[in-house]
Amino acid sequence: MTKMTPDQIDKALKAGIIDASQAKDMMAKLDVNAPKPDQAALIGDEENMRFVRSFSDVFIATGIGLLSMGLYASVGIFGAIVKVEWVGYLVGAGLIWLMCEYFGRIKRAHLPTLLLALAYLLFVHKGVSNLLDFSAQLAVVAGIVPAVITILAMLLFYWRFKLPFSVALIAISLVILVFALLGGTIPTGILLLLSGLALFGTALSYDARDTDRKTRFADNAFWLHFTAAPLIIHGFAIQVLTPEVIKIGGVIPMVQLGKADAAFMLLTIGLLALVGLAINRRALLVSSLGYAGFAIGFLIKDTGLNLGSVVALTLLILGGGIVFLGVGWHGARKALLKVLPTSGFMAKIFPPSG
Repeated sequence: MTKMTPDQIDKALKAGIIDASQAKDMMAKLDVNAPKPDQAALIGDEENMRFVRSFSDVFIATGIGLLSMGLYASVGIFGAIVKVEWVGYLVGAGLIWLMCEYFGRIKRAHLPTLLLALAYLLFVHKGVSNLLDFSAQLAVVAGIVPAVITILAMLLFYWRFKLPFSVALIAISLVILVFALLGGTIPTGILLLLSGLALFGTALSYDARDTDRKTRFADNAFWLHFTAAPLIIHGFAIQVLTPEVIKIGGVIPMVQLGKADAAFMLLTIGLLALVGLAINRRALLVSSLGYAGFAIGFLIKDTGLNLGSVVALTLLILGGGIVFLGVGWHGARKALLKVLPTSGFMAKIFPPSG
C-alpha cells in the first residue's frame, strides 16, 4: 500500500476520514527524511533524466515540433502579405504559451513543453525584432531590445513553469544579447567560444552545489553543459580552423575541412570528452557528436571509398567509440581520477566515481 503524505493525512483528518490517534500513528510511520513533493525534485543521478515519461511524450513532441514549424512558416507567409509580420509572431507566441500552460502545468509533460519553450523563444524574439524594424527611428536598438525582452520572456517562463531546461533557454537568450551588444566588434568565433565557456563555468557551479547529482541543480547543470559544448566547439572551429565552402552540384553549399583541420577538431572533441569524463557529464559528449562525425568523415574521405562507404565507416567508428566509452565509463573515470586532484574544493568539480 502506498504511504500517504503528511498533507494527505492532514486533509483526511480534517475531512473526518480518520481520527487524531490514527493520524498520529500514520505520521509516526512516515520517513521524516524523505523528500517532500514541494521540495527540489530528486532525479537520482545525472543519468536519470525526467523529460521523457513514455512514448506518448515523444509522439506529442513530434506533433508539436511539426506544428511549431508550420506555424512559424505560416506566420511569415501571412506577414509578408499584410506587411505586419510582428503581429503574427507575437500572436503565435501567445498561442504557444497557452499550450505550455496545458502541457507544462496540467500534464507535466516535459519533452513537449521543452519544444514549446524553444518555439516561444523564437517567436518572441522574431516578433519583437520585426516590430522594432518597423520603425526606422529605433534601428539603433533593434538588436539589443529584442534580446533583452527575450531574456525577460524566458525568465517569466522559468518562474511560471519551474522546468530545468528553461535555464538553458535563458542562457541562449543571454548569448543573443551578447551578440547584439558585441557582434561586429569581436570576432564571431571568439564570442561563441567565450559564451560556451561561460555556460560551462555556470554549469560547474551548479554541479559543485550537488556532487551527488540528486537535486534540481544537477538538472540545471545538465542542460547548461548540453548547450555549452556546441558553442565551444563551433566557436573554436570558426576562429581556428580554415574551412572551405564548396557547392555540391553547383547549388548546395557544403563546408569542407582539410585533414589537418579535421584531426585538430577531433583532438579538441577528444579533450572535451576527457573533461566530460572527469566531471562525470556525458552531456558534453552527446551535443558534440555531430562535429565528431563531421571530422571523422573528412579524415577518411580521401581513402578512395565512395560516399556511401565513407558515411558507413564514419557511423561505425563514431558509434563504436560511443558504445565503448558508455560501457567503460565508470572504469575510465576511476582511472582518470587517480591523476586528478579530488580533495577539498576539487572534489566538487571531480566527484568520486560510483
